[in-house]
Order: sequence, then structure tokens, then C-alpha cells
Amino acid sequence: MARSIWIALAIATCIAAFFTYGTFVRGPAASAGDATASIRASEAAEPTILPVIVEPISQTLHTVYLELKGRTEADRMVTVRSETTGQVVSTPAREGSVVKRGALLCGLDLAARKARIAEAEAAVRSATLDHAAARKLADDGWASEGQAASLKAALDSANAALDSAKIELSHTQIRAPFAGVFEDRMAENGDFLTMGSACGKIVDLDPILVAVDVAEDYAGRLELGTPVEINLTNGQRLQGKVRFSAVTADPSTRTFRVVAETPNPDGKIPAGLSADVRVEVGEAPATPISPALLTLHDDGRIGVRHVDLDNRVRFTEVQIIDDTGRLLWVTGLPAVANILATGQDYVGIGAQVETRFAEASIR
Repeated sequence: MARSIWIALAIATCIAAFFTYGTFVRGPAASAGDATASIRASEAAEPTILPVIVEPISQTLHTVYLELKGRTEADRMVTVRSETTGQVVSTPAREGSVVKRGALLCGLDLAARKARIAEAEAAVRSATLDHAAARKLADDGWASEGQAASLKAALDSANAALDSAKIELSHTQIRAPFAGVFEDRMAENGDFLTMGSACGKIVDLDPILVAVDVAEDYAGRLELGTPVEINLTNGQRLQGKVRFSAVTADPSTRTFRVVAETPNPDGKIPAGLSADVRVEVGEAPATPISPALLTLHDDGRIGVRHVDLDNRVRFTEVQIIDDTGRLLWVTGLPAVANILATGQDYVGIGAQVETRFAEASIR
């Protein structure tokens, strides 16, 4: 009996010792683990502040250019037509050749006209003799003044008929009204031309014109004589000036036709070439940035990311007013902006950042 009691007390003592050990040894270990997990969760909840490199860039006055699309045009282009009837007997001007003012383009048969001139000249000689005789008789008192006046009228009529025959003869020689390029021959030897029939087309390319359509916002700014830069599709860069600016808009496009001109003494610039026209229209505050700094917003807007005074990333939409190749001049940014030079790829709009300034300017 005594032995059973001692065994029961020993077992009870072991159980008590086991629970006492768990309380004082395992309890602190579990508490330490819970504390470590809590610290990690706290650290995860705090936002990470990322470092970025920024560059402060200020606005400055920059010349604003208007970029326009247009085409070259001839200064003058005329279809030369016959003023009489006759058969074409000569076409000395070659297509595409440069001709001077007064150069023969088409020649008509002269035979009938020369005969008329000879007839008219004979009539003038006869009328001259008759008038001279009547005048002498009237002066000597053997004829009346009325008879002399009648013969004077007949002489004047004969002279007028001779002048008309000479004009008719000149019409058989169809000549260039101005210097230019004989673009298209429309009559060949043997063709019979009536009054108004076409001989050919002549084009004046000096100066060469460039016509553009200008929006109503800028039409009034392009005054006569305004300098323009002209870049042709063949690579030529030209200087010109505004020659004409319409005062009424095209009813369908609501744009105004503006024509610039530039010298073309050798006629090598043809009509019909596409041209980019650049016109200075004033100055505006603008910011110079590298083209690499442009970024696209989720909604499709083009702009620049920069850091505000609270060190948060902001997006500002910009408008490009000039492109020099190395730099873009844009409007829309604050007067002084800390542009994100690096770090745009891993920071979002509104993110808190730590700014570090770039050592070299993007200029």
C-alpha cells in the first residue's frame, strides 16, 4: 500500500515538472516568434522610397514656328492660242526647252496674208496719188475742197486696210508671251488652226511658288514679305517670303491660302513638288528637353514625368513647338521643373521618391 502511494506521487511530480517547463521555456520562445512576425508585417506595410535622378530645367523664351505642308506651283502657266486661221507650217520650239519672250512657237502659212498686204499697199499708193492730185487742183482753184477731203478719206481707209493686213500677218506667228519653259506642244506641222486653237503651253518657273493652307488662328500673322523656310522632298532647303495671303477662307476647309515665293532662275525646281514650309510666328515660354524624356500616359497623352515640391512623381501633358533634332522645345511644364532623368521605368505617378540631382545638363 505504501509503495503504491509513492509511485503515484512520483508520477504526479513528473507531470507537474513537465508543464512547468513548458510554461517557462517554450512560452518565451513562442512569444519571440510572434514578435518577429509582427515586425516583418510592419515593415511590409511601410512604402519603399525609391531614389531617382532629376534635373532642374527652366523655361525660356523660344521662337515659335508654324509647320505647314504645301506644293510648288508655277508663277505663270498659259496655253498660247491662235488669233487667226491657217495651216501650221513650222514648230521650232522643242517641248521642255526654255524659250525667251517673243520666241516663235507655231508658224502658220503666210502666202494668203502676204498677198493681202501687197494688195493693200497698192491701194495705198493709188489713194496717195489721187489725194495729192486733188489737193493740187484744190490749191490752184480747179477743184473743190470737198473733192480733196473725199480723196483724203479714201487714203486713210487704204492705210487702215494695210495696217489690218499687217496685224493679220503677225497673227500667223504665234510667239511666247513671256520667258519660260515650253511645256507642251499642242499643234504639229500640217494641223489647221482656227481662231482660239491651242498651239502649246508655256510655264514660268521663276520665281517658283509654294502654296499652303493656313488655319484661321495664324492666317492674320502671315503678312506680305514674312520670311519662310522651304524644305522640298528632293532635299533642297530654300529661303523665301510670303507673296500672297488670302483674306477669305475656303468654305469647305475654313483655311486660308497663303503663297510664298523663292528665286528659281535656272528653272530646275519643278511645279508640283511636296514642300514643308516653316514660318516664324512669334515667341513663347518653352522648356528644352531631350526627346528620350517624353513618355506616354495610360490614356494616350504625351507628356513628361517630373518631381513636385513634395517629392512625388507627377505627369504633365506637353505640346511640342519646335524640334531641333537634339532637343525638343515643349510648353505646358511649370516655370522650373525637376525632370526625371532616370528612374521613369520603375516609379509610378504619385510615388514618393528620393531626389538626386544629375551632374550634367541635358542641354
